[in-house]
Amino acid sequence: MKWLVVVVFAGLSPEGDKDLYVFTNPTFDTQIQCQADISDPAVVPILVKKVVKDNGPRPIEKVMCMLDTDLIQIMETYQEKKKGIQL
Repeated sequence: MKWLVVVVFAGLSPEGDKDLYVFTNPTFDTQIQCQADISDPAVVPILVKKVVKDNGPRPIEKVMCMLDTDLIQIMETYQEKKKGIQL
């Protein structure tokens, strides 16, 4: 299991969902390492530059560290809910 940096954008997408940006590089072995990275004044501008490059200037609600397995589980649950129930 690895820890990932996850950016949650402010507001809602047109579908009413939260948009996320997930850094797959770097990854971290511990939550402490990840949190130290996202709070390091030398690293924050690098992260912001990458997010803006890939998504444009968008307001950010929060930045957090999450286990890759937890993120996969959340995404799988989201996909199941989006499919709905067939009658």
